[in-house]
Amino acid sequence: MTRFASSFRPRGHKARASFVLAAAALLASGCSVSPKPLSDDENVSRLREDMSVIMAPQEPITGPVSMHEAMARAIKYNLDERVKLMEMAVANQQLDLSRFDMLPRLVAGAGYTGRNNESGSESLNLATGRRTGESTTATDRHRRTADLGFTWNILDFGVSYLRARQNSNLVLIADERRRRVVQGILQDVRTSYWRAVAAERLLKRIEPLEKRIEAARKNANALEAQRVQAPLQTLSYQRALVDTLRQLQTLRRELVAAKSQLGALMGLPPGENFTIQMPPDVTGKDVPAITASVESLETYALLNRPELLEESYNARITADETRRALLKLLPGIDLNAGLHYDSNSFLLNQRWADYGARVSWNILSLASAPDTHAFSKAQEELVAFRRQALSVAVLSQVRVAMVQFRELSQEFSLNADQAAIDRRIRQQYVNSSTVGQQGDMSVIQAEVSELVSDLRRDLVYADLQNAYARVMVSAGVDPMPEAVPSQDLTTLRQAVSDGLGTWQQKAGGTARLQDLLVPATTSEKAPVEKAPVEKAAEPKTEPKGAPVAARGEEPADRKAAAPERVTVAELPQQPAATMATPMTVSYSPPTRPEPAKVYSVPPSALSPLGRASAR
Repeated sequence: MTRFASSFRPRGHKARASFVLAAAALLASGCSVSPKPLSDDENVSRLREDMSVIMAPQEPITGPVSMHEAMARAIKYNLDERVKLMEMAVANQQLDLSRFDMLPRLVAGAGYTGRNNESGSESLNLATGRRTGESTTATDRHRRTADLGFTWNILDFGVSYLRARQNSNLVLIADERRRRVVQGILQDVRTSYWRAVAAERLLKRIEPLEKRIEAARKNANALEAQRVQAPLQTLSYQRALVDTLRQLQTLRRELVAAKSQLGALMGLPPGENFTIQMPPDVTGKDVPAITASVESLETYALLNRPELLEESYNARITADETRRALLKLLPGIDLNAGLHYDSNSFLLNQRWADYGARVSWNILSLASAPDTHAFSKAQEELVAFRRQALSVAVLSQVRVAMVQFRELSQEFSLNADQAAIDRRIRQQYVNSSTVGQQGDMSVIQAEVSELVSDLRRDLVYADLQNAYARVMVSAGVDPMPEAVPSQDLTTLRQAVSDGLGTWQQKAGGTARLQDLLVPATTSEKAPVEKAPVEKAAEPKTEPKGAPVAARGEEPADRKAAAPERVTVAELPQQPAATMATPMTVSYSPPTRPEPAKVYSVPPSALSPLGRASAR
């Protein structure tokens, strides 16, 4: 045995030394990692990949783009909308994966084991303390193994089920975020479209006016050089021309990017040219109308705003998180079974099956149960308070949106009237200049004033359209139906047109918030049984010397038997002012054959104001 051990020791040292060297090499290679910036080829590859998506071919624009077509293109090609759609797809994939976590574990394994010598051992006689001197083995030098094990932890199944429910709510949250993005995109498209319309109208008028001003400046410089007029008068005229030209350039700067912004919202590649379908010139009568009441819009907003629905789904997730935290405090139950194979020839049974169950419980975790429950409940209350605070903000947004829409409606009407007046003033200057009564500067200034008025009118109209869309967004109305049969532009354009035409009927048909709260308050009240109402009893003649009870007051021996409630719902409705004396109401208990008891009802209780205060 000594000789065997001495011969085996050097090999063991070599094996250990090789293992140490390999581990050191792996550790050194792991510690040698350094930051590596992107190479030029990687940047170019990334650029090509991104541009292939951004510049992907779209359905060609065959004609002028209307507002509904711009909205349809934004829904289909806008990158923000695509991001939200991908987030929904990822959430759905995560839900599908979480469902597999609820399944038990079924693990299959196979292996091969070999060694260079026999696995022998001796025995020790415990009675004598001597070795037996005989080496024995019960394992082959080379053997094969295979296992198929089934394991199921019931506690993990419950935790996985709650996690899957949370992931299902995350899918709904992703859908609500997509709704919010779509609503915001359509609002931005509406505003950009009308600003682009204003730019198209006015940029065509600015260019010839700028040419006229440049020609007038040249004439003014010639007059100054010829000294035909006083120098101060010529310089004042030139200054007025320059100031007018500066105003036109400021207007151009404000309008030149409107069409590009609309193209970006539509998902068009930068720089792609398109034309806008020009609607008729707006007038003071072109004010969009909102027929739905603000109370109905408030109720619809509280029921359908994406932010509130998202917080409601967050409340579900938080409640499931509370259940998960409490479920982890329970003992775990493991159920296991397996099929095994071992080619060891010394085994009596080379194939066998085993099964069992095991219960494990971290008892010390019970100490954290109160704190865990309190923390979970605090999270649920936080989500609830956040949703309630958001509800107040939603109500304020609806009210503010309606107020802004009404104010902008009045402002647009005034700007439309002013534009009409400036148009007539400009016509008067033109008529006067034809007969030689006015110079070119007066006509130019009149045309610039008309241009500025038209621009202000169109920009206010764009703001009015934005306020109109803000009312719809603040109410949480989806301009798109829940399901669209196809994603082509024609179908999307028709769906947008139908949705924008019927959103007020959908939101305005909701009950008012006060009406929805009435059943909840009345159901908490105790039901009141209606007492039979009879005619007043005839007055009885009291014997002499007997005490006379006051009107409406029962004797002392009958006060204890008086009913708790007397309803007057079946009394004749008469104005309280016409009743000179209180009306008497008789009440007869159905179980006692006692005489009818008479109660006095004051006239104020029968008036509408009295009944309202009594409720």
